[in-house]
Amino acid sequence: MAAGGMRDRFWVDMCLECVRRDHTVGLSPGDQRGPFLTARALGLALAALHDLKELRSGGTTLLNLAATPGLMALPASDVDLAAAAACHQVLRLRYPNQSSMIEPAWLNWLDYFQVGNAAGSFETVGRAFGTAVHQIGISDPANAAAGQYIPPNPPVPYAHALPVFEPGQGFAGGIWGQSNRLATVAVPAGDFPPPPGRVDSNTVNPTSHYQQDFAKVALKGDINRSLGVSGVRTLEEEVIGIAWGYDGPQELGTPPRLYLQVVLRILDALDAQSPGQLSNDDEVKIIAAVAVAMADAGIEAWFYKYALSHMMWRPVVGIRNAVPGNGVADPNWLPLGRPNTNSTGAGFTPNFPAYPSGHATFGCAAFQLLRLFLVEKGLASFNAEGVDNVRFEFISDEFDGRNRDPRTMRPRELVTLSYESLWKAIVDNSVSRVYLGVHWEFDGITTRDSANTGDEFGIPPNPKRLGKTGGVWLGAQIANQIAKDKLMIASATVTASGMS
Repeated sequence: MAAGGMRDRFWVDMCLECVRRDHTVGLSPGDQRGPFLTARALGLALAALHDLKELRSGGTTLLNLAATPGLMALPASDVDLAAAAACHQVLRLRYPNQSSMIEPAWLNWLDYFQVGNAAGSFETVGRAFGTAVHQIGISDPANAAAGQYIPPNPPVPYAHALPVFEPGQGFAGGIWGQSNRLATVAVPAGDFPPPPGRVDSNTVNPTSHYQQDFAKVALKGDINRSLGVSGVRTLEEEVIGIAWGYDGPQELGTPPRLYLQVVLRILDALDAQSPGQLSNDDEVKIIAAVAVAMADAGIEAWFYKYALSHMMWRPVVGIRNAVPGNGVADPNWLPLGRPNTNSTGAGFTPNFPAYPSGHATFGCAAFQLLRLFLVEKGLASFNAEGVDNVRFEFISDEFDGRNRDPRTMRPRELVTLSYESLWKAIVDNSVSRVYLGVHWEFDGITTRDSANTGDEFGIPPNPKRLGKTGGVWLGAQIANQIAKDKLMIASATVTASGMS
């Protein structure tokens, strides 16, 4: 982070470490496991770090909370300390099973940055604010509990159902979409169309779009990859699929952790190239805003996942039970599956419906917000089609040279992914799920035609060709609203991004 910002960066890194440990056997039984709970915890903790400072200075907060008693009386020198206490308080309340790490972290932080070990008014104020932030999501455990979704019996086409070889996986987040959003309002159903090829009024409506996506994932996502065969998953595609995974495995956690890692990598690179381009407050603002955007993206995506008007089965169910006219059934088809890194087995599918893709919604919410922020700050630009020029490299923990492939039980090699734009990262993150066989392409991204129907097969070549179907468009709407309402980014910048 920017000069003087290492005290804040410590807490950003602590948030990510809590996510990693929460999904690691032996380190924690798990408090906020799964992508939507992870995103919520990150959003609340990092909003606490940001918002306390904004309340003290009279700035714009991400959450709708008033200042806690004593905040306005704090000396300016203590505001950053109080913000750290607020973030720490959210972490200790959200991750009680990690108290052995989280509690001493506070004292270690005070000592390392020579703040002193004695509690002061800044800690009292900060902890009170952190507790208030935690209370926003006090009903989260109930909303995240399993068992709220009961699949139709007998099964009906396109409805989510258990994979035949994972009968005990359950259904995650059946009513999570009813949770309170942090900074956005709901995207109306009329503005977000259901996936193509569904059943309406008990009749089958086959579409060319669905048929083409069906054929693509049946080939690209098959567990039995054959290199060199036309139309079948290539090695590069398989690497993309796994690298953008983070499907809750040991040592890695969930996709929101990955997207924040990428955001930090880009900000660190900007700091290294030209120190001081962004102030520490700028960086805390965009990091916290990204976390809040992902928290709301989880609620929005899970609302539509379980909405009967938008529900879509996973490929492992849909390909095995294809509706005549919408694909050729293959009762033996298996996906490459979510990467079961540091464990064993393959061919697994996430335990919630397909549409819209959580990966696509989380990832686009994060990267679209960062694109808008950097352009507004003059650190990047959009071309005429809305493609940005944010170039970056990152190493996914899936390919860090240490974490193990479940098929070989050996560490995967070290791989560096390079991108010429955040737009390309948004696309790869979305279509990576097709290469794993766990999503239809329209779950994440589609192309719109000149009539803007939003129901055109294929990957858009640029943001201005983005269709309204799928998580990429949904995530962009969340990012756009936060950009305008909370970061005060000009509407012209949002329009220039091509994803408004």
